Amino acid sequence: GPPSLPWWAMENPFWLALTAPQPAYLLRIGAFSAAFAGLFVAVDRLVSAAASGSALQAVSSPRGGAKDGAKTSARSGLSAATNVCSAVHALVTAVGAVWTVWQLWIGDPSGLAPTVWQWVLAFSQGYFIADAGLYGTRREAWVLMHHSWMIVAHHPIGEPLVGCGLMGAGDCSLAIWLSATGYWAEISTIFLVIRWFQIRFLRKHSVWYTINSACLLVTYPLTRIPTALAILVFSLWPRSAEYERQGLSSLVTFTTVTYIVMALMSSFYFYTLVSRGLSRALVFAPAGSSKEQ
Repeated sequence: GPPSLPWWAMENPFWLALTAPQPAYLLRIGAFSAAFAGLFVAVDRLVSAAASGSALQAVSSPRGGAKDGAKTSARSGLSAATNVCSAVHALVTAVGAVWTVWQLWIGDPSGLAPTVWQWVLAFSQGYFIADAGLYGTRREAWVLMHHSWMIVAHHPIGEPLVGCGLMGAGDCSLAIWLSATGYWAEISTIFLVIRWFQIRFLRKHSVWYTINSACLLVTYPLTRIPTALAILVFSLWPRSAEYERQGLSSLVTFTTVTYIVMALMSSFYFYTLVSRGLSRALVFAPAGSSKEQ
């Protein structure tokens, strides 16, 4: 059974993750982090070394403050690397999230939903660690904040002995449900990354750009705004009394803040996508054209 713990550790799964870490869980996270770091470095080097005028150079970005149009040696593959890693992460976690939620919805007949999702969480944290260290520290500070927050929010749920149960007020399946439904947001990330590559590779409009953009405009708000609020209203808040009874009411507050912040940030980004009209969001405009996005 679970190890005997003092009351202050039992009431705080985040503290428990620090004071009684599970080596096997941390090893999985470390292995996935190393794999993502290897992928990131490989893509970065491949794109950075791309010849002038090549297809790969189209996804490069200015290095160290160099301006667009600088010679090849001044180009960087960091943006391409972070987007490739993001695509791999989004695809795996989105499929895992949909499968896990479906299994829990039908009663988890195989009994595999918690185990599978905990592996997915280790995979996801490996990505967040690698991307934060290799991209966030060099390009965008908000990536560090976002990835760190996601690791903190979901890490205890991936710990199978005690942490997962605590995060669900004694019910690990509830914690898995709350986590996996939140990861449905990664569905839209797939289309977001495809759009990033399309903008850099396309020279004229393509119907595939419209199809992908339409999928993005549907899935982005749907999986990030009403879904986040539905998680709180129908899954978390109705169990507030049970969390409070077990001395875990702070988890309700933390999870509420997490999903509200996510919904607000997503609302702002969605506004930037459609603020100049649907036609601009759905129709590709080459760089320098009057309809450039």
